[in-house]
Amino acid sequence: MSNLTVVKNHAEDDLYRIGAVAKLTDISVERLRAWERRYALLPAKREGKTRFYSRAQVERLKKIQHLIDQGHAISTLVDLSDEHLDARLLSREEPAAKPATIGLIGPNVVMLEQSQNDTMRVNVASRWANLDAFADDDLSTTQRLDALVIQIPVLAPETIQFIEKKQPGVRLVLLYQFATETQIEASMRAGHPVLQWPAAWADIEQACANTAAAPIRAARAAPNRYSDEELIAIASSSDDPQGLPQHLVNLITQLNAFSEFAMDCADQAALEDGEAQGALYEQLHNDTSHARAQLELALESFVEAEQLTSRPR
Repeated sequence: MSNLTVVKNHAEDDLYRIGAVAKLTDISVERLRAWERRYALLPAKREGKTRFYSRAQVERLKKIQHLIDQGHAISTLVDLSDEHLDARLLSREEPAAKPATIGLIGPNVVMLEQSQNDTMRVNVASRWANLDAFADDDLSTTQRLDALVIQIPVLAPETIQFIEKKQPGVRLVLLYQFATETQIEASMRAGHPVLQWPAAWADIEQACANTAAAPIRAARAAPNRYSDEELIAIASSSDDPQGLPQHLVNLITQLNAFSEFAMDCADQAALEDGEAQGALYEQLHNDTSHARAQLELALESFVEAEQLTSRPR
């Protein structure tokens, strides 16, 4: 039986629904279900179609996801004990890669970097004490950067747009202190990794390390804005004469299905030790989920517009 299978005698407050597990571990619901099918990574408890995971399972899944982020295949991790997972995390066995050239903005992140004994995974080429110092710099002598790590109190869209305009084509890694779920989702859809401050230097390096000599791609799957039940309700309740909401819902459900299919292909490739092909399929899964997220935004705008026009005056 899998190491993720545990005895079903947990206190109720120690169990997490699959949606909460996805948020806590950065593993999509679709992927958790695929792992359950392919690797028997079973939840601790099921009530009907609802899956519950224990606190120990959540912590184990975090370790697995962290190792996958470092380049390990899921097929090499599922049967490892927690002790072996910890050993791999400590060994930091990762594929060799060109260090990303990065810049740092913010007093705390600059101090955090200077307190590290080993920063070989990234090359810190530029540092600014704060956003004002960055704004005043003409950047004429700044080395070309792969990524820019910015410590900001709030994920304000205007601040991010200003940085994008001043440093076009550079991936932004955003360290925020306060943000709404909408702001976080918008940043992720734009391809910007987001970390809540205070953050560990290893996590900052991980967000930057895979940017060197690589195109900006979705770092993870975008979360679903609507459940299947909500999509059905929207499609059936809209009075739009052109049927645009119904078409959007159809496209969203097709992309959801294709995204899950791509994840299944990635899992199958991992079973056959095709890590490179598996990574390609998983990237396709992530990119497709972001395309779906864009359509969900369009659908949300349409729904809000219909609600406004239908209100009694």
